[in-house]
Amino acid sequence: MNCLKKLFSKWFSCEKKESCTLDDKERVARYREVENSAELKEYLELDKLMMSEEFRRKKYNLQKKDFKMTDTYAVASRYKELLHNEELQRFLELEESTRLKKFLAFKATKDYAKLKNEKAVSQSEDLQRMANFERSDEYKLYLKYLDTELPKEYKALVAKMDTPEYKKDYAFWNNPNRWKTTDEYQQEVRYKQLAKRADIVFYLSQDPKEIARLEKENK
Repeated sequence: MNCLKKLFSKWFSCEKKESCTLDDKERVARYREVENSAELKEYLELDKLMMSEEFRRKKYNLQKKDFKMTDTYAVASRYKELLHNEELQRFLELEESTRLKKFLAFKATKDYAKLKNEKAVSQSEDLQRMANFERSDEYKLYLKYLDTELPKEYKALVAKMDTPEYKKDYAFWNNPNRWKTTDEYQQEVRYKQLAKRADIVFYLSQDPKEIARLEKENK
């Protein structure tokens, strides 16, 4: 009876050991298969990116930066300021008016000198119109802004804001969920998806040294 018990015990121990050995082989095989997979390679590359200071800084900046602190907002704010400058807007309208263009064309002729001749002016309706315009508040306003940078600045802002690049930037920075519109966000989503994959969870849970030992023992 004792001999039978010992024989059975030895057989059971052997069976258990063989089962463990088989499990270890499968474990090593699975580890090596995942190790050489494209998914793990992608995960490790994304992991390196996620942990980088540059990525973290960019994410923080895109999530937390106030729209009012951007250059894009500064352009829009300055444009609104100049848009509400009544004198500047009157200058810009006058600059395109037929009256001003006719006067400037007249000023370039020899007849302009006749405006100093009161008698000549009194005898000509055309000269009277030109003289009246030259003395007008409109023309004084024109001269006031003619040599300033404001008209140029305003036109430059209008041109800039009309570009596809600026419109895209404005829409982006004015969006409180801007982070989710970026390629980096899509990379982050993919990284989280891969981190949940069973094979990758298994691979990361293993000790490389233990795997190497089992691999050596089961050769």
